[in-house]
Amino acid sequence: MLTPYPHPYASACPGAPDPGPGPGPDEGTLSCSMTLPASPRSAGIARQAVRAALHAYALDPLEPTAVQAASELVGSAWRMDPHGELYLSVRYRDDALRVIVYDGHPTHTHPRLTALCEARRRSTLRVFSALVRDHGGDWGLGPSREPGGGTRTWATLPNRPPNG
Repeated sequence: MLTPYPHPYASACPGAPDPGPGPGPDEGTLSCSMTLPASPRSAGIARQAVRAALHAYALDPLEPTAVQAASELVGSAWRMDPHGELYLSVRYRDDALRVIVYDGHPTHTHPRLTALCEARRRSTLRVFSALVRDHGGDWGLGPSREPGGGTRTWATLPNRPPNG
């Protein structure tokens, strides 16, 4: 095939530098994200997407925990913001997988409402919390740093869970 670009991975913009072939799946650089509708079906879509991404990057040992974690995070976010959109991000760096879900549920200005809302969200994540802890990971939630605001909930799962 003839192409005006010198490299098959070259940018469509002639002024852009040639990035080269870039990292492949075997180099542990998974970065996958998607926007999902706030719907009960979105947890299933998240499970399928995470499963496929982990398999494509040969991170199959993380699959059971990561798939369940993504499902729990998306399900909880949908309950908190049933009319908006959810954003799922899965990244693998430094021998750990990070699963993040953003939803549009705003941070409350009144401290009591904030505490009640956080308690409710944490109660929907009891199974998720135990899952992450049993895998040797960490999780948290807080205000989103995205321009639209909302809430960010995340988990970090090490590639090798602790023995025992």
